[in-house]
This record gives sequence, C-alpha cells and structure tokens, in this order.
Amino acid sequence: MKSILLLSVVVAAKELLTKGFMLILILFSLWLKGKSIKNSALEWNKYFLSIKESFLNRYFTALYSISTILSSCTAYVLFNVFGFQNPLLKTILLTAVCTAVTVKRYINKGKQTIKDGVCKLKKHALEENAKVF
Repeated sequence: MKSILLLSVVVAAKELLTKGFMLILILFSLWLKGKSIKNSALEWNKYFLSIKESFLNRYFTALYSISTILSSCTAYVLFNVFGFQNPLLKTILLTAVCTAVTVKRYINKGKQTIKDGVCKLKKHALEENAKVF
C-alpha cells in the first residue's frame, strides 16, 4: 500500500513538474523575445502576425521535450529517494506512458487548440494595428 502511495506521489510530481517547466520555458522565451524587440507593441503585433502554426507546433514539441526530460530526472531522483527497485526502468516507463498520453491528447485536440489560438492572436494583432493607424 505504501509503495502505491509513493508511486502516486512520483507520478503526480512528474506531471506537475512537466507543466511547471513548460510554463517557465514559455514565459522565459516570451521575456527574451520582449527584450529583443524592446517591448514595442507594434513589434509584438508584427511578430504575432508573422508567426506560423507549424512553427508553434515545433516550438511546443521542443519545450515539451525539454520539460519531460527535466521532470523525468526529478522522477528518477524520487524513485531513488523512496527506495524503489530499478528506478531507471521505472522512470523510462513513466516517461513513455506520460508521453503517450500527451501525444494522444495533442492529436485529439491540441492541434486544433493551437490553430484556434493562432487565429485569435492574429485577429487581435490586426485589431490593434487598426487602432494605431
């Protein structure tokens, strides 16, 4: 019973850390982009109008991969701390299962969510540009 509870803690920690790392990486990249364009609203609008859906798909895939690697390292440490046998194997299995679930979610509704987000972003940028001119 104790091992099931500890396994649940590791799984929950890995999932939360993956999402947390994703959020941190997205915010950090937006901060860097803001620095590079000197936080100009007009430059942000130009950037958002030029952004492509295929770029965002690759971008989020890369960020998810980095986040998964970081959270998997943490899961490995937790498996060791909690005294699980074969922590590397358990970490690899947990990572594979979490990745498979995420890919399934992405295929079912993630692509459409990104497409809708790009449309909203471009619409908003066009409205903002119309206000300026």
